Amino acid sequence: MASSSLNSKRQPPHTPPHKTMTSRLQPLSPEQHLGLGLRPAPNWAFCRTLDAVPITLPEFADLVGAHPIVFSAGPAPQPLAVLGAQPGLNDFLDTDLQWPRHQPLPAVLKHHPFAMGVDPTHAQRAVVMLDTADARLVPLEEDDTAQPLFTFDGRPSPTLSAITQQLGAHWAALQDTVALGRALHDAGLLVDLRAEVRLSDGSTHTTRSFRSVNASAFRQLQPALLSAWFQRGWTDAIALHLASLRRWTQLFERRQPAAAPHAGT
Repeated sequence: MASSSLNSKRQPPHTPPHKTMTSRLQPLSPEQHLGLGLRPAPNWAFCRTLDAVPITLPEFADLVGAHPIVFSAGPAPQPLAVLGAQPGLNDFLDTDLQWPRHQPLPAVLKHHPFAMGVDPTHAQRAVVMLDTADARLVPLEEDDTAQPLFTFDGRPSPTLSAITQQLGAHWAALQDTVALGRALHDAGLLVDLRAEVRLSDGSTHTTRSFRSVNASAFRQLQPALLSAWFQRGWTDAIALHLASLRRWTQLFERRQPAAAPHAGT
């Protein structure tokens, strides 16, 4: 029978279990990107080496059934949906690099190659960012199925306007998510853990170190603080996070079929 348990002993210095998707992003502008179009068909090759991605609080309920939800390091910890049992590998993509249709999709992957980011020239302002290396972005003259990002006079196209609206809602949700991370850090509730996983074939595995809420310490919070967190929906998010840690077993099970053909090589 497959199962998992947590080891809460002090762990080595924590290494965030994810690669960043922001290194190739640049601010979107008609001056630089007027002639670009977006191919309609999804291409998930960009995330094949992503083992975790940042998520927002409204996503917890959808993702808890398939992903361990953990927290990054630092004074403003961010919740992450874990995609791979091992560093640098996304276990959700199939052999054709397609995302399973029946699995919910983290918003940052759904929005890619677009994202919201801080304006390099104005720290208090958010702007739309673009991953110009993404395969879905092409010059309009190269693919007549591509949807333009801008009109001929440099205004956002209907496609870009819809994307910008979605990104704005995601950015707003991110602000409350960041607030929860800071509150957990300030309350000293995050600890480094490893999960011991036993699979249905009898094999055992240990996850890499990740950050989790200390459930015992969480239950001992002062009633006034707990009530304030409840009003913001944070206690629901914490409960979902703790429940999601059982998904490490499913994550290791996902990689077993893919690993089998290579066992003799």
